[in-house]
Amino acid sequence: MKKTCLIALMAIALSVSSHGQNAPTRIFTMFTSGGCGCTGSGGEPETFTTHEEVMEQLRNACADVDFTKWEGTYGDAYEEVTANKNDYHGVLIIGRVANDYRLAFTGLPTIVVYNLFEFMDAQPYRLFKTGRFSENSVLQGGADYDNPRILTAQLDRRNLSTPDVREAMFEDLVYKINLIRVIHQLSKTRILMLKRDTLETIAAVNYRGDHTQSFPPGFNEHYLRNFEALFGAEVVVIEPGAFYEEYQNTSITKAEEVADEWIRNARKVEAIRPEIIKNARAYLAIDALREKHDCNAVSTHIRAVAPSGELKDNLFPGLGMELGFKTRGIMAVCQNYPDILISQVLAYLLKGRPSMLGDFIYDTFNSTETVLHCGIPVNPYGDHRRLPYTIRTHAESPVRDLPEQPGSATGLTAEWPEGETVTVWEMHSLLNTIRLHTGVVVDGHAIYSGGEDLDNVMCTAKIVIRHDDIEKIQQRFEPCLYGIHTAVTLGDLRKPLKDIATLMGFRVVESDR
Repeated sequence: MKKTCLIALMAIALSVSSHGQNAPTRIFTMFTSGGCGCTGSGGEPETFTTHEEVMEQLRNACADVDFTKWEGTYGDAYEEVTANKNDYHGVLIIGRVANDYRLAFTGLPTIVVYNLFEFMDAQPYRLFKTGRFSENSVLQGGADYDNPRILTAQLDRRNLSTPDVREAMFEDLVYKINLIRVIHQLSKTRILMLKRDTLETIAAVNYRGDHTQSFPPGFNEHYLRNFEALFGAEVVVIEPGAFYEEYQNTSITKAEEVADEWIRNARKVEAIRPEIIKNARAYLAIDALREKHDCNAVSTHIRAVAPSGELKDNLFPGLGMELGFKTRGIMAVCQNYPDILISQVLAYLLKGRPSMLGDFIYDTFNSTETVLHCGIPVNPYGDHRRLPYTIRTHAESPVRDLPEQPGSATGLTAEWPEGETVTVWEMHSLLNTIRLHTGVVVDGHAIYSGGEDLDNVMCTAKIVIRHDDIEKIQQRFEPCLYGIHTAVTLGDLRKPLKDIATLMGFRVVESDR
């Protein structure tokens, strides 16, 4: 079977660095039936893919996945998984679940595979999806199951389908196994959270509401406990003083080398070199803290390189996030949003592509959404390709129109390719929800051409996205619930995000449907 594309996808997931990311994903595996409808009905198959052949094919296709094959009884299998849940990252059931559904509902990400041309008398697909028995069931008794995390798949082990269809079945199974692997990798994430000040509320800038609304007491502690319990990820909180000290210890010569590389690769530079060097030096300081604390993702709301309060020490770190970290496969956001950062890590694990962090604007008359911020990935495809970019002064600097002035800071402008599909989305740990919609990148300069240059309006970086029903998306926006920032990833991630949500027990809100 040809499985090149799936093996390549899994290789992308392997590229994320550090923290046991490459440790094997252990999947409890059990064959619960013979694999063909030949027991008690019909004859033996003329050709048949045996249990051993299925395992060999899966092991060849799924690098760094440890399929722990269970040889005991079904009841003992359930006891093994529930008693040793921390030893497994997922469950793979190949065959009928008989009359005991418990192994599919252990709370671990689970795939149940139907063998084509076995009787389907014990595959409760609706129960797999909902965890609920029908209220009008003919059979009485039975308890509903909480939080189902089940995807289903199919194999034709009698080989009655055409080769291309059999291959599609197998590739679909490999794709879903890889999702379990991605969830395992996600749990190994360690986020360096660099605070702006000691009293900063997590995501304080993100959530907006009425004057009668406020963050509840103990919000930070509750947020971090829930975040780490939900994803298995760790957040390492660093106070600003540690950054100021590291910045002073960072080599100016090395910062000049980094800054000059950024300048050489730019199509245009409007910011002054000292401000770019300052940003490069801050990037190197943050990177040193990241390595010191063994982190593989960065969230920073730092806005100065020293606590002086003077304009000359003004800093907006987006340049280092985009030209530094993301070109190395390290996801980073320049505001303190762990949810959006873990979303970017997930997108990178799934597709090998970095995402943009941004505010957003809905324009119902032009049927567009504009996502805008101080930076944008210049490698949105995740490979060697780089988009032309301009280094500008920062839109929020009070002296942004005086580029020679210290403190004018830096921003980044680049245009993502027109006509490409993008996914606008984010995970919400407090809501156990993934919110998403898709659209197509359009030429914003052509749409907004009536006055000043669009690049000079608000934030420097922008993606303008066309939607079929922007009003539906707009009417479902709640800033006190979902926040005012999002992530944008190149490509249509709707299916893998919905499948990931199922395996993680998340709710999905498709705001365009």
